[in-house]
Amino acid sequence: MLAETQAHTSHAGYCPCCRHRTTFTIHGPWLRDEYLCDRCQSIPRQRHLIRILDTLFPRWRWSSMHESSPSLPILAKQCWRYSYSHYLPDVTPGSTKDGIRCESIEALTFADNSLDFFVTQDVLEHVFHPDRALREIHRVLKPGGAHIFTAPKHEALAVTRCRATIADDGSIDYLLPEEYHGNPVGDGKALVTWDYGSDFERLASEWVGATVDTFHTVDRTQGIDAAFNEVFVIVKR
Repeated sequence: MLAETQAHTSHAGYCPCCRHRTTFTIHGPWLRDEYLCDRCQSIPRQRHLIRILDTLFPRWRWSSMHESSPSLPILAKQCWRYSYSHYLPDVTPGSTKDGIRCESIEALTFADNSLDFFVTQDVLEHVFHPDRALREIHRVLKPGGAHIFTAPKHEALAVTRCRATIADDGSIDYLLPEEYHGNPVGDGKALVTWDYGSDFERLASEWVGATVDTFHTVDRTQGIDAAFNEVFVIVKR
């Protein structure tokens, strides 16, 4: 892995996201968000996810795909049957506001067996019930379809821990100090509700009743190198 202290260096390569020769530039010490493609501004986990799609599912561009809470329109530009949604607290799931569809991945409005692919990028650490979310995503996939996703997995954490729970009245019980990540909608902040540890794949497999495959890649020629850069795949058999 590139040294996380290295900054403001550039090198040539090929970007899986914009599919062009490009220059990758490190803009700061946190490679996960600061190691960018100069052409499309993609970050390592996005490039890794596209690479896994290309490798495992080479015809994904002609398939039905839904993405929850996208941050860059990378997949929308390449998949002709692409759709997306955000969770909007004041909007009925399945309806739209200002052209944006509202969906809760804990209770999706899509029909059973209706999608070829479902993508979530750094979403599962922000839901209160990841077990429900994984089962819902699995439900809406067609047989042979796949959930392709990223989520921070902490190597030093042996056991996954819950950071916050929610009551029926909407009140939140903080089990650990509040922590937030960026959010493309709302106030720009997303509460971190779970820290996933080395047991994550086992837990996820138990929750959804299917195998979880994990992909680790370091390839600077495609700008893939950072902490927490795993891509996970769950195929519906």
